Amino acid sequence: LVGTIAGAVIGFLMALATPSGEWGTLVALGLSTGMLAVCAVHYPSLRIAPMTAAIMLVAAPSHADVMVSALHRVLEIVLGCLVGIGITLLVFPRRAETLLRADVADVLSLLARYLVADGDASPSLDLRLDEAFGRLATLGKQASAEHFGRDHDGRLDAQGADHALRQLRIAVTGLRRAAARLPPGTPLPATLAAAGDAVHTSILGMAAELGAGGAAAGGRDRRAAAHLPTDDQIGLSAAGDAHAEALAMSYGAAYAHARLALEQLRSAILGRVAPVAGG
Repeated sequence: LVGTIAGAVIGFLMALATPSGEWGTLVALGLSTGMLAVCAVHYPSLRIAPMTAAIMLVAAPSHADVMVSALHRVLEIVLGCLVGIGITLLVFPRRAETLLRADVADVLSLLARYLVADGDASPSLDLRLDEAFGRLATLGKQASAEHFGRDHDGRLDAQGADHALRQLRIAVTGLRRAAARLPPGTPLPATLAAAGDAVHTSILGMAAELGAGGAAAGGRDRRAAAHLPTDDQIGLSAAGDAHAEALAMSYGAAYAHARLALEQLRSAILGRVAPVAGG
């Protein structure tokens, strides 16, 4: 807006100072745009000023009074600025919100695949997760900048979602490492496998709820995303020999971490304050 006003003022003064006609307009254009372009190099807020001055001079009809013509041009430019600001406030944040939700769903989809992937597929999924988190961080900063100073109620908390997803990645990695402690070919105990399935189903359900990355998930997965069972509800225990107890404790800790991360992510998606401890 500063550049618009400066360009309008300089254009108006040049129109008054130079004679009417083609040559006068050409001289006014050269002087005003040249001077304002030099100023814009040092003051970026004046970048729009040369164009505004040119509009003031070129768009003014030769038969109109200079003052009336300048006033009309200023009003037209201000109206255009207001329309642009309105679009920025009402349209662009919604677009950023949509893209951000799609990126969150993509990360969730990759995490679900990573949880059940075999060892050969893990490196490629790790790389894809790194790239997805990079895109998410960039888009999150853009969305946060667009929402700055406005009510965030009901909007996805970009910073909270990024933090929760990174914690979920750590938890998923912990589940995989705990399962890898078993001898090759040995299946997970039933209670541990049920815990892993619950996390996998919840991740898929949340991705499906966001509209991407979980298209194959049905209503059961969507309902499961709403609440991940506690350790007691799923029957997670450390009964057995020392090795089984150590495995159950390690897997249980990763499961609790995943449960908390999913609760925090759901709060971020709904735009609420995330819980700080698991129940």
